[in-house]
Amino acid sequence: MGEMSVSAAAAELGVSGRQVTRLARAGELVVTREVGKALLLDAGSVHRVAQADRHRGRPWNGDVAWAALAMLSGAGVDWISPSQASRLRHRLRRASATEVAFLARRRARVHRMRGWGDDLNTLVTGGYVAATGVSALTQVPGVAGRFGLSGRGGGVVDGYVVGDDLAGVIDTFGLVADGQGEVTLRVVTGLDRFFTTTTLPVAAVAVDLMESLDTRERSAGAWVLGELLDDFR
Repeated sequence: MGEMSVSAAAAELGVSGRQVTRLARAGELVVTREVGKALLLDAGSVHRVAQADRHRGRPWNGDVAWAALAMLSGAGVDWISPSQASRLRHRLRRASATEVAFLARRRARVHRMRGWGDDLNTLVTGGYVAATGVSALTQVPGVAGRFGLSGRGGGVVDGYVVGDDLAGVIDTFGLVADGQGEVTLRVVTGLDRFFTTTTLPVAAVAVDLMESLDTRERSAGAWVLGELLDDFR
């Protein structure tokens, strides 16, 4: 989809240029390159933010975002305090799918890349990343059926990687930054059990699908996340 200037992104999002810059520095918009002091943004990331429902409230930090996704997926949570967990459970019982996606948007920093290898799916099958989004649909048994979708194929990869491992993954697969690339790496700072296998909480797959520019994938993610919230209440 190409690149977009800060001013063009501001017009697209209906916010100020300063707000766009803050979103970029927070990792919510993908910076493709900097020319002097000017940022150029991945247009796809701008469109993803534009299509997302905006809600009031400060976004959760990574620990709380992952606690929320784990709770909704029926997984145990032991990395936030009991009082934080209690408040979070109360918040989730009142939340909609779009609110959860909005509040959890800083769960990772997104890098879009392209590679030269013949089989980029080895990123997932070799355990280099934890599959999410379209990669989970294709590579993780049962996920496609849960979302009522089929895998997209075509060498598209979407997965989480721990920050300490990012450079090694990029080097191993010869990846280069490309806003239109077929590889999406979602970088997290903490190492926990979600990032030691290729399986993620289903709520994480749902919120990642909700960022898709494909209408069916986006709708399926919202539908499953809504079901998880209904079951949680």
